Amino acid sequence: LGWDRQITKHSNGGRRRVFYQAPCGRRLNSCEEVHKYINLTGLLLEMDFFNFDWWLHVLNEFKPNREICSIKDLSYGKEAVPISCINSIDRNYPEYVEYSTTRLPQKNVDINTKEEFLTGCDCQDDCVDKDKCNCRQLTIQSTRCDWEDKVDSTVGYEYRRLKEIVLTGIYECNKLCKCYKTCLNRVAQNPLRLKLQVFKTAKRGWGIRTLNDIPGGTYICNYVGNLYSTEQGNKQGKDFGDEYFADLDMIEIVESRKEGYESDISDEGFPDDPSSDVSTSEYSPSDDRVTMSQLDGAISDGDSEGARKKLSRKTGSCKKGGLAPSQGMTGPRKEKEAPVKFVSTRKLFGADEESYIMDAKTIGNIGRYLNHSCHPNVFVQNVFVDTHDLRFPWVSFYTSTFVRSGQELCWDYGYEVGSIADKEIFCSCGADNCRGRLL
Repeated sequence: LGWDRQITKHSNGGRRRVFYQAPCGRRLNSCEEVHKYINLTGLLLEMDFFNFDWWLHVLNEFKPNREICSIKDLSYGKEAVPISCINSIDRNYPEYVEYSTTRLPQKNVDINTKEEFLTGCDCQDDCVDKDKCNCRQLTIQSTRCDWEDKVDSTVGYEYRRLKEIVLTGIYECNKLCKCYKTCLNRVAQNPLRLKLQVFKTAKRGWGIRTLNDIPGGTYICNYVGNLYSTEQGNKQGKDFGDEYFADLDMIEIVESRKEGYESDISDEGFPDDPSSDVSTSEYSPSDDRVTMSQLDGAISDGDSEGARKKLSRKTGSCKKGGLAPSQGMTGPRKEKEAPVKFVSTRKLFGADEESYIMDAKTIGNIGRYLNHSCHPNVFVQNVFVDTHDLRFPWVSFYTSTFVRSGQELCWDYGYEVGSIADKEIFCSCGADNCRGRLL
């Protein structure tokens, strides 16, 4: 293509910088300059292909020293980039899973994808200006729903990189928007672009590693599978196991951070009769609120029953931690006002509404192979693309830091030790800060 990535070292202190030399010979030294150049020249390039971290080596590609058995493409042509599978330990292959790049709604799951339930933008500048893009503003204004009740104008993508989790969700541009596919606010909707490899680990079953260096904040993939209602999901879990379950509980995650949520939550205006509860199955692991179980094969289906991975509850509580300041002595006591009863947003969709369940046990994508680590390099983000219905976000994975080629991609499952009585699952992630146990 005529592009050249150059690394320079300054004589005063040895500081290194990255420049891109365009086909015309012009040198560009920032993402902003690259984006302006691409727009002016009309080149069909996207910002994902550029990075200015000098420690990232774009041509480095990992190759395993040993290969006993392999599969050329685990997606069988359904991904834009083949996903190889390597076993360097024994002659076993991963269990067959029907590969899908999209979530599949099942019985009683109705995702509202009508145009009337979306908002779009009129941007013609790849949505660079946050103040003018309706979609980016929706991401920013939604941060007011977090516990601080403040708008954070810094959230969202920065030249298609996501530096920090946004608990209230990312709203990407959609089919109503007039922007192009090169838009900086279209990320999780793009096909797979990284060279990834499924491999057999020594102690934790199958995992995923990257074959090239990946900068921090890079989109990896989504987590997809069969999408069930709570009642149908619990039935599936009872019959076939719930070790690949993921609760779409963004609403509960955000609301649980608000002051007084636990004590003031109420179903006022809705039936209080327990018999009206939609979940009547004896098997109801969702009651434990431990969301999505270990996907890496380190534990058997029977051992993992009733444990699901938390998609972002743990990261949510740690993002902006801190205790409320003590009251102190402020004069005569006033009479306590009756607390305002909190009605969950989910109940506004219906009295029997509960979080929906994604199951990647028999059908899914590469996201099902991501392992747990107590020192993760991946985080989970809720993203809205085809609908703005808060009940149905996309579950997307992003790198939280720079990842060297050959390194395994892992995220923190967010299990709480002791959350399930008489159940122990030991952690074998090998991190220096390993907690020793998952449950």
